[in-house]
Amino acid sequence: DYCWAVEHTLPTCDPQTGKGDRDVPAADRGQAAEAPGGLHLARVGAYPPVPKMAGADIAKRRLRRNINQNLGRDYCWATEAATGQPCTSRSAEGSNLPYCERHRREGDGAIQVLDHPEDHGVGKIVVANIDLPKGYKFVYWGKRCRWRGCKGEDRALSFRANGGVIDPLNCEGQQLQFMACPGPSERSNIKCTDVCFGKTYDTSLVGREIETSEPVKKNHQLLQWYGSKEWFESRGIPRTNVGTEAHPAPQRKKKLKSATEGGRKRKAKGQLKPEVGTSGQEHVKPEEDVMVQLTPKGLLVASDLLEVGGRPFEYSIHRLDRERRFAVSQAFPDLGSAEEVLAVPTFQCALGVDLNPEAGIPETLVQEEMNRLHMNIVMLESEVYSQLTARGFFCDSVDPLTGCSMHSRSGSRYSEVYSAHKLLGYQILEANGIRMIPMVVHPQFGTSGYPVTIFSTAPPDILHEVLQAATTQAALSVGSGSNLRTDELR
Repeated sequence: DYCWAVEHTLPTCDPQTGKGDRDVPAADRGQAAEAPGGLHLARVGAYPPVPKMAGADIAKRRLRRNINQNLGRDYCWATEAATGQPCTSRSAEGSNLPYCERHRREGDGAIQVLDHPEDHGVGKIVVANIDLPKGYKFVYWGKRCRWRGCKGEDRALSFRANGGVIDPLNCEGQQLQFMACPGPSERSNIKCTDVCFGKTYDTSLVGREIETSEPVKKNHQLLQWYGSKEWFESRGIPRTNVGTEAHPAPQRKKKLKSATEGGRKRKAKGQLKPEVGTSGQEHVKPEEDVMVQLTPKGLLVASDLLEVGGRPFEYSIHRLDRERRFAVSQAFPDLGSAEEVLAVPTFQCALGVDLNPEAGIPETLVQEEMNRLHMNIVMLESEVYSQLTARGFFCDSVDPLTGCSMHSRSGSRYSEVYSAHKLLGYQILEANGIRMIPMVVHPQFGTSGYPVTIFSTAPPDILHEVLQAATTQAALSVGSGSNLRTDELR
């Protein structure tokens, strides 16, 4: 009931009565009293408060354990480029980001942005100015916006669940947007965490924490995996190694294993099938690389051949086995421990364009068609998502540009190609003979198919009903640009 504090000049209450300021009538406040022994007492409010010393309310600056970087969000996370020491300035007042005004404008001195010295097609790269330890933290920041309204979509990073994406375009001092993607023989050395800066619908600058996943030496590059091998294919950009002699990139670790021993172990698990090589000797090959037609698994509903945005379209609804259920839970952490999750693999057919790079179709035509296919599925998926979530069901899908979730918190990346092989039994084709770019061979669309999978906890009948309604609405959308009759592909 009473204040425990002791003033260094005057007591806060009368020791005879034990009463403080709130027990004294307002008219009597500020009146002094004489205690026995001549001790002068004053009730709370009798004198103005003692002024605080300058800096008394400022939190003490502390460093992280084993990492030379400021701890917490009160002080700037950046490193001074001149000294290599943590910035001593406080974070900008009213900002969501743990950076001072100067370093938010100039960037973290621990890294720098350079033009690639050899391959101008790579563009800019991010290089360490000092030796960075494992766990050094950055913030990938920018303006929060919806994915469909994002101007810098190639550099956007997912934000909080239902919070849109972080768009770093035209944000001075935002260095991480220029990180290159590791090439075929390289690996990423940074990772994105679930720590976010800013509220879900914040109108100020927001961010998401990124940290080094391994030590990065001075002048070495910071590499970020772009999320999907198809990211390069859809833009007609060759995926190449980005490391140079002056600015090396971390190399992928190769596991040295006896071919006989490794083959024997995998064959025992049923993961390998015999194949006759050019030398006439039998050797083994991973199951996912073998073009074998399987039967669909867990099939509940198979749609007729429909149309979305002028493109042939079909979907099916499946129950997931334990292996697929685990993969889905890893891709969608917000799914939790739902008892049953249904998968809806969808396929569109590109018009007049084979998406196989070996087909020789001009890249501009392929890019234009893939943009149309992506717009179609986003339109349909948004309608399905809105209806199912409004009924209280979980719904999300795999973004074909990134391989990550479109709405909820992102986990590991989900392979559409491998999923189509496991759920539908479709064949897998290695485009250009490079295993990094597999393609699905649809029984009707061939390599012109564009796969996207939707996941939901809704019952099969409700899910089918919503899909039918959304497909009908998408088929009637303006600007489909096609007179194709879907019965021609039956």
